[in-house]
Amino acid sequence: MENRNFSLDLLRAVAILMVFIGHTVLSYGSPSNLAPLQFGGTGVDLFFVLSGWLIGYQLFKELELFGNIDVKRFWIRRWMRTLPAYYSVLGYTIIQQYLTKENFTFPFAHLIFLQNYEENLTLFTVSWSLSVEEQFYLVIAPLVVVITKLGKHYRTLILVLLLFLPSFFREVEWYGSLKETHVRWDCCVMGVLLANIHYSYSDFWTKLVDAAVPLATISLLIYLTFYYFRWFPNESISDPNALVLAFLFGSWVLWAQKIHIHFNKYINNAVYYVSTRSYAIYLLHPDALAVTAKLIPEQNFVLYISGAFGLSCLASEALYRIVEKPIMNARNNFLVSQHRSSVVKMTN
Repeated sequence: MENRNFSLDLLRAVAILMVFIGHTVLSYGSPSNLAPLQFGGTGVDLFFVLSGWLIGYQLFKELELFGNIDVKRFWIRRWMRTLPAYYSVLGYTIIQQYLTKENFTFPFAHLIFLQNYEENLTLFTVSWSLSVEEQFYLVIAPLVVVITKLGKHYRTLILVLLLFLPSFFREVEWYGSLKETHVRWDCCVMGVLLANIHYSYSDFWTKLVDAAVPLATISLLIYLTFYYFRWFPNESISDPNALVLAFLFGSWVLWAQKIHIHFNKYINNAVYYVSTRSYAIYLLHPDALAVTAKLIPEQNFVLYISGAFGLSCLASEALYRIVEKPIMNARNNFLVSQHRSSVVKMTN
């Protein structure tokens, strides 16, 4: 834990809890007094910003230290981090469907992360966001290689254009659903843009970090306002789009670089636990909710969410220890997936 940025761990824990609460309310039947909490689904966008920041930081750091980026090594390390757990849960889901459904069509799109472009995603529905991330991983490393051959102003301009491009696609309605990658990469690009500013404009970065606390405070208040307007609707105010969320959550990443917050050891350990298991929790919490709905369908919400979270943690712990952690550790056992010797290790 000593090499981790605890503030980023805190944001990661907050993101998965937001998503979990939102999905739990939906599973519980979305009673009117709780339905606004489904806005917590925007925790996925916070994950996107965090992912873009960590990946961008890693790529620009590698470029700074070595003068180039090993794209193949980047892909292999990311795939060893994300694919084993994903395919484990997907395999379990497919077997479950074959055993319980009479007419089950094999989900080939899920094997290559194209399910977010399917017209109706009914199987392993949370995996749409994983498709966005995997497609982003595939593109971002070679893109950074190309744009870093340009001057820093040109590559920054390209990243800014990429940040606003999904808004154009949404405006002209060039999409089948808002889960498609080309209309959801705002937050991923925001993270990479912040990493680019960090390495390309040190003076400006310092000013941004110095202003991080007031920026994050304002953005938090704005974000909470959207919860308020879900409880008390106003026809002139709707939920924020992905671009707005990118700026709001981007300020939270700045805050994490400015403030290295810590609590007592029990809270620290709890945050660390949820953060490191967040991917497994994300993959498995829909199944935990389905089991909970069968076990305690008539109970109060506190009992319902507590039971669902407990089941999610139990299942996630098994996935983390049996699949995720061993394969993450194994990356340094192979030449093609080892860290380049002097690259600063980023927390996954």
